[in-house]
Amino acid sequence: MGRRRELKEARATVSRSRLTTLTGPGGVGKTRLGIEVGQRLQTHFRDGAWMVDLGSLNPGAPISPIVASALAIQDQSNRGALERVTDYLQDKELLLFLDNCEHVLSGAGELVDRVLATAPGVRILTTSREPLSMAGEAIYPVPPLATPSVEDDHAVQDLERFESIALFVDRARNVVGDFAITPENQRAVIELCTRLDGMPLAIEFAVARLQSMSVTQLLDRLDQRFRLLSRGSRTAQPRHRTLQALIDWSYELCTPEEQVLWQRLSVFPSSFDLEAAEEICSFDGLVPDLVLDLLDRVVAKSILLTERNGEAVRYRQLMTVREYGADG
Repeated sequence: MGRRRELKEARATVSRSRLTTLTGPGGVGKTRLGIEVGQRLQTHFRDGAWMVDLGSLNPGAPISPIVASALAIQDQSNRGALERVTDYLQDKELLLFLDNCEHVLSGAGELVDRVLATAPGVRILTTSREPLSMAGEAIYPVPPLATPSVEDDHAVQDLERFESIALFVDRARNVVGDFAITPENQRAVIELCTRLDGMPLAIEFAVARLQSMSVTQLLDRLDQRFRLLSRGSRTAQPRHRTLQALIDWSYELCTPEEQVLWQRLSVFPSSFDLEAAEEICSFDGLVPDLVLDLLDRVVAKSILLTERNGEAVRYRQLMTVREYGADG
């Protein structure tokens, strides 16, 4: 839905780098953007574009077998899967899209390193809540969908130019066939999409409730978002079926120290700078130097978003992430 700027920038990044990682919090739309980039670039490669979904793997599992299967490599030898994949790819010209790498970073890094070294015609696109942290890796943070300001006045007919609103309306009509933004529900739709941070998957969860609720009723109960937004697709991976499971997955991928910092950062209602984080969060085992390192790691894991203005860097949590930390 929209994403014209992101598509252009992500395609340009893939064109100039052999390894590109789309990063961002769960539910922001990394997979959808990666699929679209792959589809638009597949004709640029002699052997096309190939997607490998790693989401079903257990944390830390090797990824070479599933990559070999996705590429339909016919090899009856006793060689290991990694060797079979690298041998197969060494003379290929293709885009290899590895989706959902955050829980198999070690295995993904090993395979990517070998492929880049032995297959000069292969480019790799990955999605992950944190980068692979490899030399030459280009990182493209996927932002939430654009939302209108709740302070500004907006004409009803102009609202769907905002991506989050357009997605909400499109999905709402699948649930309530005659759904439309009206002067009566306009404010509620804007506030709902804003409080959901413009996150596509959270919007999808919210729309499912329109079967039995109005937008205003939904908004009034959003302070219970983890109980309310619990009706995702039955065919989705378990961690994408509810908002609680989505954020639980990010929390479980953090170390105990990172989890503590996540909880402490939830006291900030809006953006904050490094000095504030060090002052407020440095107690009971977290010294300022440790806070600095942990802050860097939770930014890498898409728990914190950065806002840059020249040399000034500020941080903020999405509302859903902050509420989860406050309840932790």
